[in-house]
Amino acid sequence: MSMWVVASDLWEMVAHGLVWTGTDGFFIVDQMQYLAWIQSASHHLLISNLFVLRPTPSDYFQPAIVISGALVALGMPAWLALLLWKPVAVLGTFFAIRAYAYRTVEGRGARRSVIALGLFFGSFSLVFGGFSIVGDMMPGWLSWGYPFGLIAVALIVFGLLAYDRARRSGTIAWAPGLLGAVASMLHPWQGETMILIILIAELIRWREHSSRRDLGLPLLTLVLTGIPLAYYLALGHFDQNWNLARDASKHVFSFWSIAIGIAPLAIVASLGYLGRPRNFLELMTRLWPLAAVLIYGLSASTLSATPLHAFNGITMPLAVLAVTGVLRAGWNRIPRRRLVTVVLIALVTIPANAYAIAISHTYTHPVAGNANYITHDEHHALTYLAHNPDPGGVLARFYLGEIVPGATGRKTFVGDCLWSEPRCINRSLRAGALFDGSLTRAQAQRFVRRSGARFLLADCSRHTNLQRLLGSMVESVHKFGCAAVVELAHAGPASGPFADDSTRARDG
Repeated sequence: MSMWVVASDLWEMVAHGLVWTGTDGFFIVDQMQYLAWIQSASHHLLISNLFVLRPTPSDYFQPAIVISGALVALGMPAWLALLLWKPVAVLGTFFAIRAYAYRTVEGRGARRSVIALGLFFGSFSLVFGGFSIVGDMMPGWLSWGYPFGLIAVALIVFGLLAYDRARRSGTIAWAPGLLGAVASMLHPWQGETMILIILIAELIRWREHSSRRDLGLPLLTLVLTGIPLAYYLALGHFDQNWNLARDASKHVFSFWSIAIGIAPLAIVASLGYLGRPRNFLELMTRLWPLAAVLIYGLSASTLSATPLHAFNGITMPLAVLAVTGVLRAGWNRIPRRRLVTVVLIALVTIPANAYAIAISHTYTHPVAGNANYITHDEHHALTYLAHNPDPGGVLARFYLGEIVPGATGRKTFVGDCLWSEPRCINRSLRAGALFDGSLTRAQAQRFVRRSGARFLLADCSRHTNLQRLLGSMVESVHKFGCAAVVELAHAGPASGPFADDSTRARDG
């Protein structure tokens, strides 16, 4: 299932004679963000914001991106360096839920039920007023382009299992904290979840700590897992790019959409809360859903963003609780329980995943402005920019601008409305007006001069004669069929409202 979108992309590429840009998933903007990070890391190790033309600091460290960046520096295409994390994420998630099942339930049938529900549970909901699914709660959907979120889920499962093992043996182990730290670095919502689970569980069981040594394991784990979170907090405070991106990503996602989507599994999982937890791992399992809700609330506040990510991996603890609960309720006494089990699991796994597969073509089908695919001429223009030794950023229409950082390693004027801030929409409209010929000669020259761009990238949709419009500003024009790269004679620093970090500045 994890390869469905990639296979669909390859099919569309062959069928329509286009160039696939290496995306994997419904939302191309996230894929292009990862590719931009990889290109930046291939040059500087630390990542800077390539979606604006003003100078930005290289201050973001993400271990998986750094590895991919090293592969790109050795000659690997950025899209392939990103796709290599898919098998890591898929295998890691499978073995994590498998280990979780073996530690929490007994019997082959029960363990297989936990694995099936943990990996493939999905249900329908009302999303923004329409019938759909909440993909972030479905590991199969996350495998389409979100490897770092999946790897983080696998890491906290292994981290909680390692923590429980160390706690039972009375040892101070580094593994839980290191696993939590990497999870925090890859996808901070999962690191926050792990911290809350352990913190609340230890507070509930505080009477079991008879000496200061007993506090060593929780303190070490919480500190190691929390260090990357403190780093993210500092990024948002000291780097205006991260501050603007955090504000731009504060989209509201209804908690009731999440509740409706998870309800079929959560209702059955409520049986797993009957009675006292038999061990510390069961206590942590019971606390995971609560921690996810708390992280959702925190992420919806001014302190964080993208609250839906808090529910990545939520099917795993709920699967354990559901299977444990029905077994305690006497499921083994039901006639033909194996057949009934198979039917019920099929009903809560197959329809939603089949629906996700069925609608995937609406996100990946080649249409105007969909940068999953570009023409061969546009590809040749991007290749020229990637190999041109002259430095400088690129001004293009939005849909091609979002490809520029990941394909060329260059900065772009606009291309991602998390990072092309401030005034991303105005940026996009102004760039579109330039290439459509909607600006007067004076307006076009003033806009291009203040943009800070060295190159203009004209795509294969309708565009004006840029050389005539910009006059002496143009140094050379390189045509690639229906696409073209215009090199400007002089490229000064970005100036004016699009270069101003202040969100109060007016568009000039």
